[in-house]
Amino acid sequence: MQALWWSVGVTIMLGAMPATARPVTYSCGEELDVKIDFTPRKAQLHLREKDYTMQRVKSARDGHYVNSKERLELIANKGDLKLREGKSELQCKLKVTP
Repeated sequence: MQALWWSVGVTIMLGAMPATARPVTYSCGEELDVKIDFTPRKAQLHLREKDYTMQRVKSARDGHYVNSKERLELIANKGDLKLREGKSELQCKLKVTP
């Protein structure tokens, strides 16, 4: 019984901890790497020496994030990433480092 209460306490504590970002890098062609720190509700996009905070939006897609002010949108689906900057669109692949 004591072990059960301990387990429940640990689960509650872990649930109350803030979500940590999971940084990943995507390669968008030969010249551009994009780094993104994902959390369940936001993404921190590091693009061309600037940082942008993006909000996750409800969507049928896996990971759909937007920053309307900067006209940025990203859609992450497994190892693929679609990044829209205004009217231009980049197709990116997850960069795996050994």
